[in-house]
Amino acid sequence: MRLSSVIMLICLVIAAASCSGRVDKEKEVLSSLLGREIVIPDSFVCRILDTPIDYDMSNADYKIITYLDSSGCTPCRMKLQVWNELINEFKSSEDVEVGFLMVLNSAPDKEIIFDIKRDMFLHPVVFDSDGLYDSANRLPTGEGYHTLLLDIDNKVVCVGNPVFNPKIRELYRQIITGSKQQTERGLAANPNCAVGIAHPQDTIQKQFLLANQGSQPITIQEIVPSCDCVTAIASTDTIAPGNSTMVTVSLVADTIAGSFRRHVDIFYNEKENPERLTLNGYLINNHNHSPKNQQQ
Repeated sequence: MRLSSVIMLICLVIAAASCSGRVDKEKEVLSSLLGREIVIPDSFVCRILDTPIDYDMSNADYKIITYLDSSGCTPCRMKLQVWNELINEFKSSEDVEVGFLMVLNSAPDKEIIFDIKRDMFLHPVVFDSDGLYDSANRLPTGEGYHTLLLDIDNKVVCVGNPVFNPKIRELYRQIITGSKQQTERGLAANPNCAVGIAHPQDTIQKQFLLANQGSQPITIQEIVPSCDCVTAIASTDTIAPGNSTMVTVSLVADTIAGSFRRHVDIFYNEKENPERLTLNGYLINNHNHSPKNQQQ
């Protein structure tokens, strides 16, 4: 999507929600942000839950950075459960790599850490108590300008928080997937799952519920994994109308540290296109770690 088209679409979103007297000012601020390179400090220490990670998203096709300053109630504004769903969705495509980072302008806070663990937010967070991100980038005031979609060169291609604005959410989808078309709705309510931290040779198992909400039976023709380290089994091959089946996806973690994404494609006799179930996470190559099972 061209930069001029993005500017126009974002301005339309703002115009729909703002007083006419503010639109010109909003347009001016957006024009100053779009195309600008954002600095991600090298000294950042990222973590998933309690575990520090050596997080590198420099080669990601797109990066989502959401920054929360110290004003107001930080736990209230994080919206971790909604972010969980969106990040998993944006990471579901094998053709596009999407990085994510939540930057909190605070020291590690017990309440924030409690919320992160409670909501099982399994994506990178950095506590930026020294304000390095704000000092390096000097973003405009207003939370609407503090969530950015960057390209591979860390240049801003979209501004706005998709958690709070469905129009911005759709715009993110269009830019990341390169299409306005929605994929055919599958049987799984949540086809993408974050597994958090993994270590080499860990066995990870996640379950996906496939529900047939139609009026005709649906039969699983075949389940095709993305690689030999992934397997999947369904509790039943034929799903009657109103019924469901459980698919258990098992992954034996690789030995290459960093972000990973694996999937299985489920082909149905009655559907033209397969449904993809995806696991994404972050692997730490700790030689002193004993392999374990992670189940859900």
